[in-house]
Amino acid sequence: MTESTQEKYQKFFDEFEKAYKEYENKVKERRARGIHDYNVFDVLEAKEVKHSKFIASLLDPKGLHYQGDLFLNKFIEVCGIDDFGLDTLNSQVYREYKNIDIYITDGNKHIIIENKIWDASDQDKQIYRYIETIKNKNSSLDNDRILVLYLTPNDGKKPSQKSLNGFEIKDGFLEKGNDKIPYKHIICNDILKWLNKVKIEIVNLTDLNVLISQYEKAVKKLTNQGEKMENNLIIEQIKKNYELCLNIHNEFENAKINLLNELFSKVDKTLQATINPKDWTIEFHEIKEPFKFFSIKLNGYNEENHDGNYIYYCIEPQNGYNNIYFGLVRSNKVKNELNNDCFQNIVKESKYCKSWNKSKWWACYYKKFSTADDLILEYLRNKEFISEIVKDICNDLENLKDVLEKLNKKLIEK
Repeated sequence: MTESTQEKYQKFFDEFEKAYKEYENKVKERRARGIHDYNVFDVLEAKEVKHSKFIASLLDPKGLHYQGDLFLNKFIEVCGIDDFGLDTLNSQVYREYKNIDIYITDGNKHIIIENKIWDASDQDKQIYRYIETIKNKNSSLDNDRILVLYLTPNDGKKPSQKSLNGFEIKDGFLEKGNDKIPYKHIICNDILKWLNKVKIEIVNLTDLNVLISQYEKAVKKLTNQGEKMENNLIIEQIKKNYELCLNIHNEFENAKINLLNELFSKVDKTLQATINPKDWTIEFHEIKEPFKFFSIKLNGYNEENHDGNYIYYCIEPQNGYNNIYFGLVRSNKVKNELNNDCFQNIVKESKYCKSWNKSKWWACYYKKFSTADDLILEYLRNKEFISEIVKDICNDLENLKDVLEKLNKKLIEK
């Protein structure tokens, strides 16, 4: 008698579960022996901030590592910029100098390091502004005394045209009219080479070596070079049941959408019973195509008022529905009407607003989860998760109510 499709699926899932449990046991054994991807940098701080801070701390000749210009010299060597002529022993290293991620200068030569290690998008005129910042600070500065280093993941892109604002990349230079600024694109593998050279030099300094090794793990993890163990049993199961796996793969996105709708539907019901309807209007949208889950509007500011020009709190997926963002967003009808300092100042007044962005998304823009998959997994294993999300949203609304009101009033004035 031929196996039914349902029996085939059940048999496959039983075998897959067995193989996965065996794999998990092997992983636990390896972790018990100290083979893992854990590193202190992933615990302490997120994204490019931690990378810029640590890289700058090593490059600083006056840093607390007490190794003088050793690390800076090795960095220059790995990047192939020895001929730039920086006086490393007398250099100063700055973090977030006029928004420049890392700025190095000996008073005569100037290195701008723009960190896109998390593949973040370029800001308007970003590289151009940094060059102008250094020029304005140093009158009569020759172009060949400025060097721009652009750090990206191994498959990272070059600076965008909106960032360069007229400069073009040609043969190791940024060129625009008579301006010709030395330029070099460096990648995460260059950082790994640098760290390796540094570790060789400080092999006897155990504490510092351990710290650098921890950071090396963070970079490797970022570039998918972390400690991995191939699960041959699962691979064999997939190969033997390829057609079944293909069908599962095709249905996976539908299952994800279904779970996200289920999760946010429960959030909606709990939220409706929690917030004050006199202050807020909630709209919940099931996913049918990638768009927002929630729009929560301060009463009095909506589509019916002020020609549809309003600003509201939103929960929205990005990149399809793989990343979920929480923040303040403006209605599409005012896309080109917010490039005004008064709006930026209102946002800055609030300690709760985390960022300013003149594109569609802007103030208090953040992710609570790395991916939608992380959100779903937390939902499936944590019974209190819905109430936790609602509590977070209510906290956002409480902290942003005054800002929203000021922003909407200012928009009306325009």
